[in-house]
Amino acid sequence: MTSEADPRIGVFVCKCGKNIAAKVAVNEVAEYAKTLDNVEFSQVNTFTCSAVGQNAIKDAVKEHNLDRVVVASCSPTMHESTFQAATEEAGINRYQFQMANIREFSSWVTKDPAEATSKAKRIVTGAVRRVAFHEPLEEVIVPVNPNTLVIGGGIAGISAALKIADAGHKVILVEKEPSIGGRMAQLDKTFPTLDCAACILSPRMVDVGKHPNIEMMAYSEVVAVDGYIGNFNAKIKNKAKSVDEEKCTSCGDCWENCPVRYTAYTEPAKIVPALLYDEKTFLDKIITKYKDRRGAIMPVLEAINSEYRYLPEESLKYVAVQMDYPLSSIYRIATFYNAYSLEPRGDHLISVCMGTTCHVKGAPRLVERLKSELKIDIGETTDDGKFTLETVRCLGCCSLAPVITIDGEAFGNMKPSRIPRVLDKYE
Repeated sequence: MTSEADPRIGVFVCKCGKNIAAKVAVNEVAEYAKTLDNVEFSQVNTFTCSAVGQNAIKDAVKEHNLDRVVVASCSPTMHESTFQAATEEAGINRYQFQMANIREFSSWVTKDPAEATSKAKRIVTGAVRRVAFHEPLEEVIVPVNPNTLVIGGGIAGISAALKIADAGHKVILVEKEPSIGGRMAQLDKTFPTLDCAACILSPRMVDVGKHPNIEMMAYSEVVAVDGYIGNFNAKIKNKAKSVDEEKCTSCGDCWENCPVRYTAYTEPAKIVPALLYDEKTFLDKIITKYKDRRGAIMPVLEAINSEYRYLPEESLKYVAVQMDYPLSSIYRIATFYNAYSLEPRGDHLISVCMGTTCHVKGAPRLVERLKSELKIDIGETTDDGKFTLETVRCLGCCSLAPVITIDGEAFGNMKPSRIPRVLDKYE
């Protein structure tokens, strides 16, 4: 049906049995609708969604030459498609239909009948004014690219990529860091089951690497996205790795011959940081103990951190030289794990658990009290060097929440008022 210059709108008010009529004066609403601009016809139906009600819409469209339809009834979620179909069968484009929900928005939620009726009138007014601007639309079928871009290689991104890939779709997984794993790779246990984080994450990381439907782009970033659902275009910046990944066989020759391997200093075998005798003796001992083991750098850093309560810069440089290990890689490890610190810590390390259970039970108040007592902020050390304050994601003591630890000793069910007494033990 071709619309004329001025819209010709039909309004159909539904009783919905007693669901609407018990509170809303539907006849009054229908009469009110006739006073609105461009409304040519209005009537009340007992059940507009029934065959009788739908036929009433079709008959009215033909008889009154309507080109738009408003149905005042229930939720669009329930019957919008029903009324759109009836509108279309009457010869009107299905998108020149508007639904006014006077059941959920008025009769069901308003106690006073007069107020419910007034509210229904306002809802119908809005629907009539809106449908006047509706234009015919045509549904078109466009080709869809089923490939999926997953941004972020943490546990959520990994899980999503595997699910989609297992369903047979191509997945491009983009991670800005050199390796996937995200924050979960930094955790020891997961809440609330306290399962081993690595035991959950590691197999999935392996699955991503070998899945035929997943293309992993680590050390990359999405810089632009345009298009629309089913046909997005993404621009991805793949940061330089100085390695042709397609030709790489993991032989290690490039590592041995890399011209920028020692960017922090030249001739690393000759330039050794000056250390105190005791410090050098300690470092030589742990380097000798671990240097021939696979992944030796981790236990060496752990030993240094345990000895000094942080990772001194000169110690890291010494380890890099003696173990023939890039200083940049050591710093990457040292800054990745929360257990390590590059700044000196106090004699006593205070850790406040900020896991879900502890947070809900008042951990933020403990932090504020500690900051007040020690006159420092998170990550700082007191002027006398006695205390360093930090927050951690989870200490695995949920039954004792909220929890703090001092040098590994746990204090459960903590209250801000107990903080001074606990600190006194370490004075």
